[in-house]
Amino acid sequence: MLELLFLLLPIAMGYGWFMGRNSIKQKDQSAKQDLSIKYSTGLNYLLSNQQDKAIDYLIEALKVEDDTVEAHFAMANLFRRRGELDRALKVHEYLVRQSHLPSQDKQQAVFELGKDFLSAGLYDRAEKMFTKVLKSKTYGLKALTYLMQIFQSTKDWQQGIALKKVIVKTKDKRLLHTLANFYCELATTALEKDEFIEVLELLENALSYDPNSCRANWLMAQIYENHQQYREASQCYRDIYQQDKDFFPEVIEPMHACYVHQDIEEEFFTFIRKVYEETGSSSALLKYLTYLESRYGVNKAKEFLLSALKRRPTIRGFKHFVKMQMTDSEDNHTSEGLDVIKELISAYLNMRPRYTCHTCGFNSSTHYWSCPSCHGWEQLKPVRGLEGE
Repeated sequence: MLELLFLLLPIAMGYGWFMGRNSIKQKDQSAKQDLSIKYSTGLNYLLSNQQDKAIDYLIEALKVEDDTVEAHFAMANLFRRRGELDRALKVHEYLVRQSHLPSQDKQQAVFELGKDFLSAGLYDRAEKMFTKVLKSKTYGLKALTYLMQIFQSTKDWQQGIALKKVIVKTKDKRLLHTLANFYCELATTALEKDEFIEVLELLENALSYDPNSCRANWLMAQIYENHQQYREASQCYRDIYQQDKDFFPEVIEPMHACYVHQDIEEEFFTFIRKVYEETGSSSALLKYLTYLESRYGVNKAKEFLLSALKRRPTIRGFKHFVKMQMTDSEDNHTSEGLDVIKELISAYLNMRPRYTCHTCGFNSSTHYWSCPSCHGWEQLKPVRGLEGE
């Protein structure tokens, strides 16, 4: 009997191992079936437009298996695109609370939650989320970009400047350009108070981070003009031409005034002739015509203008030609007809936008340093072509 017991013992152990293994398989199978049921039910609710119930079922599935995390991110992003921010927040907040998630997934959840708060206009909460992932290799640069957008929206220039070390480390030109404009915003306030030294320091900082910021040189020229340092102001305007030829027509008039104060107008018009030859700018052309007319007479100026219009016709150039014809005409009837044409052209040009954003195409009759549409800095430039420059 004892021998029989020893013979049956291995069989019993084998049976126990087999039944235990089968039990584990059954549990795994049951878990998978449970997961499948939750997803099926959740998707059915989603398709039947019962989003709240759908979210509850789909979130519940995360408790079963981590492999569903990507599906939850996709679902939350779908809700955000549809403008259902409360539902997107619910999913992302749940993911952030999961302590067992891998570090990469947790960082993604925090970053996406920050985007939800930003879309909802909750800037303080969005700022906290983006700050948490600033050191992330995957999300650090994106988070920094969003933080600068937040500080731009809230006009908290000092907060943005506080991130200068992080921005410099990224070497991202767009962020450095934004940082330079934050300095320009502070300089604008200081300029209104006529704080000469502080303005110069702020603008020097701006140019150190972005040497191509024509706005910084534009402000610097103003402070020099205010203190009758016309030679320095003139150099700032020349620098603007090298930095941004599209924006340069905006500073032709104040630049001319600086050269008048220095009694070197001839040098200015030589430069403006060069500007016209290189860019075809209508503003440069019209300014140069005033020099030709005063120096060589109307006929010489008219001859130059006709040649310019044949090469590159513009409505502004044609309007000036009509004006010259009126001055030269001795027939009152003809002069009246030309005056009507001139007024019609003026009315048409006044209806057209003067500036266009080179990033998003936004049109405006007023110049903004930050585009009201895409919020890009220094992107609004004078319109070019037949109706502009």
